[in-house]
Amino acid sequence: MFGLVAWLLVGVPSALATQSGLDPQNRVHLGVSVVDGPSPVGISGGFDSRLTRLASVDLGGFASVVPIAEDVGVTVETYPEYLRLRHGVYIAPGLRIPHPQPQAFAYDFFLRVGAGVVWTANLSPDVSGFDTSNYSVLPAPAGLAGADALIRVGPVGARLAGKAWMYEGTRAIPAESFFMLRASASIEGLYQW
Repeated sequence: MFGLVAWLLVGVPSALATQSGLDPQNRVHLGVSVVDGPSPVGISGGFDSRLTRLASVDLGGFASVVPIAEDVGVTVETYPEYLRLRHGVYIAPGLRIPHPQPQAFAYDFFLRVGAGVVWTANLSPDVSGFDTSNYSVLPAPAGLAGADALIRVGPVGARLAGKAWMYEGTRAIPAESFFMLRASASIEGLYQW
């Protein structure tokens, strides 16, 4: 199974790029993410690979690793503001905006749309058990739209990414759902081969 996943992630994009006479440009990225939650700073990472001269695909995720404090002090009075983005995984094909490259360094811009899964925390004071940091997170399928900008010197560089997440948030009692639009951003280091 691991071999199949590795072949899909590296072999297929490399084969497509090689057939078109292009360098595969596989990139791994890892860094810091920011979401709209009460403990917004987390980690993010992923794998991006070129499919053609103008298309690439990015597989990644983010996680808010800092627990929500007991004295979170949510000042809102209503839903859906109690529902806060915590974690997510995604696959996002991207379209590269073509431009001339300088000789000393390389830079790129990508527009991306994709899909994934996000996990949200319910910060409502009505939720039982929130007096400890053992809050629960609920998963939801999500769509995303975003953009990446990267700069690279040799095989190393930096990547700035922003995404708008669209998903359905829910509460149990009374049963109700909400259309959610939340943002995440990340700044990451990257290595390309």
